[in-house]
Amino acid sequence: MRRPLVFVVVAVVVVVGGFLAFRPASSGTSHVAAVGAAAPGFTTFDLDGKRVRLGDVHEPVLLNFWASWCIPCRTEFPMLAKVNGHGARVLGVVFRDSTGDARAFMRDQHATWPGLLDPQSRIAAAYDVHPKPGIPVTYAIDAAGIVRAKHLGPLTEDDLSSLLAKLHP
Repeated sequence: MRRPLVFVVVAVVVVVGGFLAFRPASSGTSHVAAVGAAAPGFTTFDLDGKRVRLGDVHEPVLLNFWASWCIPCRTEFPMLAKVNGHGARVLGVVFRDSTGDARAFMRDQHATWPGLLDPQSRIAAAYDVHPKPGIPVTYAIDAAGIVRAKHLGPLTEDDLSSLLAKLHP
């Protein structure tokens, strides 16, 4: 009678220990971004090593997922530069790109906002950004931290105006 009980206890310890050891690491978020809901919070570092926490930004945000290899990202960077600090603060999440390439791209594009590192794609996962359908993806988050809109694909001037209008009704 004692042997089966020991076996069960050992099996439970192995299963629970395996779950705890191999579960996915926390992204600091408890949900996936949805329009009308609170934006998933995150803390990361920018390309210059400065700590950035979404919760510390108390103004409207355009959260843009981009990469140096993304051709459409090249066309929308100049538009984002026009609005950064003028109606919204831009935060750019580097999506599956090297730090060196991302830094060079931001420099070449004269970006005036931080490029945020997401080495394990935790921020991207929290915002439902994946290799397919791909990037760019831009979220409009109001000053209260509520997601007001999501735009998949390259931004046009009209798209950007629409996102800004949802931040400032």
